[in-house]
Amino acid sequence: MDISLVKLIATLSITCLVAAIALGSVYMVTKEPIAEQKRLELLRALQTTLPQYDNDPATTAKSLSLTLDNGKTEEFTFYYAKMGQDITGVAFVVVAVGFQSFIHVMLGTSLDSEISGIEVLEHAETPGLGALIEKDSFKTQFRGKSLGNSKLMAGNLAVVNDGGDIQAITGATISPRAITIAVSRGLKILEEHRSEILAGAE
Repeated sequence: MDISLVKLIATLSITCLVAAIALGSVYMVTKEPIAEQKRLELLRALQTTLPQYDNDPATTAKSLSLTLDNGKTEEFTFYYAKMGQDITGVAFVVVAVGFQSFIHVMLGTSLDSEISGIEVLEHAETPGLGALIEKDSFKTQFRGKSLGNSKLMAGNLAVVNDGGDIQAITGATISPRAITIAVSRGLKILEEHRSEILAGAE
């Protein structure tokens, strides 16, 4: 074998080994900070979306597989708010299909299925437009709403442009509309599977 080829192979092998070690080191260094950041984000979302509680919803969460009305089975993680031994509310993540991305939304409700809060956890919507779904001025509109006390379109909460009472974002209707649909779906899941979901808190 040509000596120059041997040197080239050796150089490439060493380079790949060094790169692999470097990537592994970066992963190990950043693994714990990333996990801690995720934990803090979850805690903030629960504080924003759940009714008053004196327990730790993050550590008593339960994952349940539910068979939905479309016949498909989906797994959800439910976070329970409690005061003493009494359940005051429940929160879980629903997913909306936005303009540019899937939008992950934490939905919190009281036991009477009124929304206690929503929090946008993850999205890749257009900055300055769809991304404004993160603004409190948009999110707080959902508080106190339910499928029984709001203007509905096709059985769902809806933005004003569609005949509902959720004010959309100027120049960006798709992202807010997606959230109203996903939140409505979450409320329906809670109603249809109430006994299973609440049993998970015991």
